[in-house]
Amino acid sequence: MTNPQDAALAYEGPDRFATRPGRGLAGAIAVFLGGYLLLAGFSGFLGQAALSLFATLAGRPGPEYPAAAMVLAVLQFLFALIVVVAGLLIGRVSATGALVGAVVVVVGALLTFVVIGLRYNGLLPFVGGREGLPFQAVFVNPWFAIVLFGGIAWLLARRAGVGWLALLGTLLLIPVPVALQFANVESGVIQIVLYLLSGLVGAGIVLAGRPFRD
Repeated sequence: MTNPQDAALAYEGPDRFATRPGRGLAGAIAVFLGGYLLLAGFSGFLGQAALSLFATLAGRPGPEYPAAAMVLAVLQFLFALIVVVAGLLIGRVSATGALVGAVVVVVGALLTFVVIGLRYNGLLPFVGGREGLPFQAVFVNPWFAIVLFGGIAWLLARRAGVGWLALLGTLLLIPVPVALQFANVESGVIQIVLYLLSGLVGAGIVLAGRPFRD
């Protein structure tokens, strides 16, 4: 005689594994860690790699950045993206949402890399000087971009409801870097402040996806 409980579990389909205990929390940790690795890359080696790469493509003099170091920077960038995507797939509630979210975070991170490379090589002249501050504060701001794209991806994967309101926290990451720069705060202090602020905003978005409900 068939056990009704076994039959119900068998009927749940391919997404049944996504609701096993601990999946949501494991996915949240992976997404948070991958986001941290992306931010660490953009605030250091990845920004230099973008600067050097687009200078070379434009045929103009740029900072000397060894080819091996550039390859390492790109590999670390790809590893961080893989960690984020893995977290989305592990912690998903919606398979479709996780796949769309993966596209969002990968494309968003790549666009951020491209725009930073173009901007720092003067290939986007219309955003230079103070007139271009609004553009720079949003599109050449990896703190805002990575937390925003990663947050959207996570909330899509988790099929969030009112949790989408947590994305409003990313707006804090637009004026804060500009304000700190205008205040002539030391660059190391700026990075510490932005890491802490990004971590708080990111944690709020992760919790908005209700990772403990699984």
